[in-house]
Amino acid sequence: MAKRVLFPGREGARRTVTAAKASCPYAMRGRTAHFDCRECPSLGDAPDLRCLEGLRSALNAHPELEDAVLQGEQDVWLREKGLEALRSIIAAETAWEEFRDIISSLPCPNRIAAERISSYFSRVKGGSTDLFCRGEGDVCHVCLERQRRALQDLRSDRNRARRTLAVDRFRITEVKGGDD
Repeated sequence: MAKRVLFPGREGARRTVTAAKASCPYAMRGRTAHFDCRECPSLGDAPDLRCLEGLRSALNAHPELEDAVLQGEQDVWLREKGLEALRSIIAAETAWEEFRDIISSLPCPNRIAAERISSYFSRVKGGSTDLFCRGEGDVCHVCLERQRRALQDLRSDRNRARRTLAVDRFRITEVKGGDD
């Protein structure tokens, strides 16, 4: 999904397996984030799910980011459209988290069972566009509007991510260098 270009690492990269870090360290050079992956246990599989949090952190902190380089035995260069796909995935995940927060904290005067909320989330993941609650009168107007906006934002970000990933599907390239 992300544009993946492999090329020989610099500075005598070595593979050392250590405990996973809380977040991936990176340094900004211009509009490129350079991640130091040389001691990451996922070095050979980069970019993988472990890399997503570090990439998310860099993309959120630096909206101008155009490239990311994961430095290791072989440097992995994520660029342009690959980062667009990651931005779309992150936007969709963020929309889902916000949706969950909104639905879980609706200002309902009645107690809402956790099972009912879980069941609703399952239906929404399956494509349902129903509101969580239909409301019982004028008091519920604000709650209903929150639900509508949250569903609309979730659908919009999910659709944008699907389109971006569909376009990006055929852009994966691997360029090996060095001794191969």
